Amino acid sequence: MYKPRLYQLLRFIIVIALTVLGYVLLTVGFSYLYPLLIASILAMTINPVANFFEEKWKLPRMMAVSGTMLFTFAFLSSIIFILFSEFMQGTTFLATHLPDYVQTFSNYVTSIFDEKIMPLYEKMTTYLQALDTSQQEAINNSVKHITENISVKLSESLQSILLQIPSLFTALPSSFTVTVFILLAAFLIANDYQQISLFSQKIIPHALQTKIHGVQTQFKKTVIAYVKAQLILVIISAFLVYIGLKLLHVNHAFTISLYVAFVDLIPYVGSGIIFFPWMIYLFIVGDYALTIQLAILYGSIVIVRQVIEPKILSSSMGTHPLVALIILFIGLQIWGIIGFIIAPLILISIQAFYQAGIFQDVWKFIKG
Repeated sequence: MYKPRLYQLLRFIIVIALTVLGYVLLTVGFSYLYPLLIASILAMTINPVANFFEEKWKLPRMMAVSGTMLFTFAFLSSIIFILFSEFMQGTTFLATHLPDYVQTFSNYVTSIFDEKIMPLYEKMTTYLQALDTSQQEAINNSVKHITENISVKLSESLQSILLQIPSLFTALPSSFTVTVFILLAAFLIANDYQQISLFSQKIIPHALQTKIHGVQTQFKKTVIAYVKAQLILVIISAFLVYIGLKLLHVNHAFTISLYVAFVDLIPYVGSGIIFFPWMIYLFIVGDYALTIQLAILYGSIVIVRQVIEPKILSSSMGTHPLVALIILFIGLQIWGIIGFIIAPLILISIQAFYQAGIFQDVWKFIKG
């Protein structure tokens, strides 16, 4: 009676140990293997298109792969060029009107200084003169200490920023090298995709091949579903921003909505990085009506996104909204901001493994 239970416990320990070992190997090796992983995904993506060109147009394999990569690069470059042109128009508009905005802000700060700060300073000076010498010295020392602390913090922050600039320039050659490696590796993998597939079939057992193929298929479906869900969310946010700004008669509403769509893709940042400085500026210059209107628009976007995001993710990926929400929350608690990137990957992997029957097979192995 106890022997089967003991074997089940041992098999459970083996599964846990292999899981921990896989996690350690993945975290350690990812920094070295991620270019090859990206190249493999890119090769798998372009392979069906290259096969189409090779079979329908009777092109050599190398030419079909090269043409597919060039077409993909040209298509993405065209989209980037169109978006960049629109950004440049909006940036030119901002550059033209920014001096007026800065001058308005400067005049407002000057008026506050003259009307509020100077009278307060004069009152404080009168109050200090009424104190005895020791009290004046104590207050002066405190002010001096606070000023020195602020200066030190500012200088440390500036020094940190300046020290990071050389590292950015140093990283450029490395990034360029990695990009070239990814493109070359993707080309070589896609060019010899059939040979690589046949070689892997020879060395990998058939049962394991079936599981790997099932995981690949489900992972691809889940990734496509997740990207589709994110694009839907970004499009909805950008559309709401565009309609709202048009109703408020704000200039360059389309450009601003594109900016919002771009920052909405950045985890944890979102459209608030555009709306908050904008609303603060409008409040300072006294445009309270537009400040309230933008606050309502931003609040509406946040509420709509929070309501529909779990539903869209769950409907696209086939998971319950509560499960998606729990995984996103756990990712945030464990990894912080980066958890917003890791959590979707975990959700995609769990969904792919579940659909491929991996969890069911592991449970059968544990039960014996």
